[in-house]
Amino acid sequence: MKNEKKGNREIFLTLSYLAEISTDNSKELERFLQEVVNKTSEIIKADKISLNFSKKFLSDFKTPKGDYSVSIPITVQQNNVLLGYLKVNKARGKHISEKELSLLKIIAQIIGLKFQNNAFQQVIYEGLTETLKVLVNVVEAKDVYTRFHSQQVAHYALGIGKQMGLSQDLLDTLKIASILHDIGKLAIPDNILLKPGKLTPEEFEIIKLHPIVGDEILKPLRFFHQERKIIRHHHERWDGTGYPDGLFGENIPLLSSIMAVADSFDAMTSERVYHKAKPAAEALEEIKSLSGVKYDPRVVNAFEIFLKKEYDI
Repeated sequence: MKNEKKGNREIFLTLSYLAEISTDNSKELERFLQEVVNKTSEIIKADKISLNFSKKFLSDFKTPKGDYSVSIPITVQQNNVLLGYLKVNKARGKHISEKELSLLKIIAQIIGLKFQNNAFQQVIYEGLTETLKVLVNVVEAKDVYTRFHSQQVAHYALGIGKQMGLSQDLLDTLKIASILHDIGKLAIPDNILLKPGKLTPEEFEIIKLHPIVGDEILKPLRFFHQERKIIRHHHERWDGTGYPDGLFGENIPLLSSIMAVADSFDAMTSERVYHKAKPAAEALEEIKSLSGVKYDPRVVNAFEIFLKKEYDI
């Protein structure tokens, strides 16, 4: 009786644990599926437990295949779409009990719900991203000189990131952050943002608020935690004299340092109301001259290689 209670307690804790795992993105979903296999193997003694999908999310356990097996369908309950199977193999003579079968069905239901949640979260994320892009376009549309600036920054930043060997997840984060990096300028008055002449010290202090405002705009949206940090720090300087937090050296997030170079290069090589466009080679030389002062030397080096490959500069 005591062992049965202990077993039921373990089952309850396992199901609760699986139900509480977040699956908002693909990485979390893969982690959840691995945990399903791990935890199921702890409460159901079998020779092999595996998840089989049309797309391979994880590998089967490397255990001998049993002579007795059962496959529980995994479906999205909303429209009864079959996703795959939770499969359990046992050796001959070790049949799966009714209790184990019921437990496997519950686990399969949890998996289906997690897939459904992941799909909903992806739709929400994509919708929010598109809405934020529209807001950035509103900022850029105010000034003919800054139209398509965010797309150009994203292009240069991704070129640097690939040259530095960043993972696809980091490149995806960098792309979104680059597109949204100036969203905080929504809060900057037009008479300052579009001023044709030199800004006064007081006006420049207001401009310097835009990374903080961008961070605050994204703060309530739980999908953009990494992007917020990158946006907040993309005006920091390697020597610590940047803003808003005066970070220096490798304390500055690498993706922010990448964006700083990409942002500066596009600004230098684009016609602006307050300066004429510089030739790309001249802009690169200026960035190189500030390596280790304003910019991360690693990023500057990667950017120079990227420009050479892409544009023969």
